Amino acid sequence: MNLLNRFRLSRLIPGVASVLLLAMFSSAPLAGVIYEYREEGSPTVIGTLEVASPPASASIGWSTATSSDLIALFLNNSVFSLGSANLLSVGTLGPPEIQSLNGTQLDNGGFGINFPTILPVDPADPTIHQSLSISLSPSSGEDLISVATFFIFPNGQIVVADLFMEGNWVARVPEPGTLMLLGIGLLCACRFHVRLMCTSRRRDRM
Repeated sequence: MNLLNRFRLSRLIPGVASVLLLAMFSSAPLAGVIYEYREEGSPTVIGTLEVASPPASASIGWSTATSSDLIALFLNNSVFSLGSANLLSVGTLGPPEIQSLNGTQLDNGGFGINFPTILPVDPADPTIHQSLSISLSPSSGEDLISVATFFIFPNGQIVVADLFMEGNWVARVPEPGTLMLLGIGLLCACRFHVRLMCTSRRRDRM
């Protein structure tokens, strides 16, 4: 590599690195903080709740009583039988009240959702009403998810099926973003290039 090319490359790489780092640190923050629900004693995530940031934070305490702060709620359909869609967009959300003492978990309050009535295709089948209730507690394993399902038959008979689940809502550990990984890789490449240039210059002087 001749001296002119080394000079151009030495000017180009730091410039690209600066632009990438500027984009990385000035980019918009994530839309919200995601809390994962696990049944007590199980490592499997069976639910996620995304809360807007602000007010939510995974590192400091926060609270909200605003419905629009709740972005998305997904519960494992094989466990709760409520479907795979965002439940906040499916049902009618009641007034929420959520508090996190230090951001790492949900500690107090809760909220409920009433789902649209499911009308029977066959007149002999029941009409189905479902509702969801989420209650939060600072004690480990005492965050309660309950689903109430009412089957109302044409003859007036009502059958109630309840599901109760106890577990914990814990903040998801964020993974390194793609842009950050690219920035780290580019910085490593810059360091390697600078070391290579220094070695090359020493050889030229010999």
